[in-house]
Amino acid sequence: MEKIKTIIVDDHSIIRDGIKRILVSDINIKVVADFKNGQELLDFLETTIDVDVILMDISMPVLNGVDTTKIIKTKYKHIKVLALTMHDETTYILSMFNARANGYVLKESGAEELIKAIYTVVEGNNYFTNDVSSKIINSLVNETKNIGKKVLSIREIEIIRLVADGLKNNQIAEKLCLSARTVESHRRNILTRLNLKNTAEMINYAIKEGIVN
Repeated sequence: MEKIKTIIVDDHSIIRDGIKRILVSDINIKVVADFKNGQELLDFLETTIDVDVILMDISMPVLNGVDTTKIIKTKYKHIKVLALTMHDETTYILSMFNARANGYVLKESGAEELIKAIYTVVEGNNYFTNDVSSKIINSLVNETKNIGKKVLSIREIEIIRLVADGLKNNQIAEKLCLSARTVESHRRNILTRLNLKNTAEMINYAIKEGIVN
């Protein structure tokens, strides 16, 4: 069997190293590269597309996993994308699902399940852990109840959480590798989309919807 050429994308080097140690235990999997954000990955794919599977984190600076997945599934349709993340919230799951990711595995899963997921997507099937599958099914079943509901992007969720933590626009911009003007634009869009008047209402909305605790 030809080795499954795999790339790891995660903004934490300790996580990338841990995943590598798991994957090298399987003689059929080869880690060809690892990157700390989606933009680094896309730059790499400009030079080679000899890749089978990408293990994709979601919350990353510069270019997050959802936006990166959308680009990959448009430009490199043969590459399988497997979300590997700590986020088990329905919003994140559906964002990756709608971006056409081939699977979704939580970081709390065991090594055996991760390797099983890689084999599954390479064989042309989707792989979602049981809890993730349940949330996707529940969301689709309740879709008619949610018609017209305002859905936030991953970036907007990140910004709301940082606002709730008390960070100013310039601090948020630095943390997410954005300009302060871009952060301000996102904040205005959030208020407009949710029909909110100010930051206090934004934070109250986030608490009510479970975006922040």
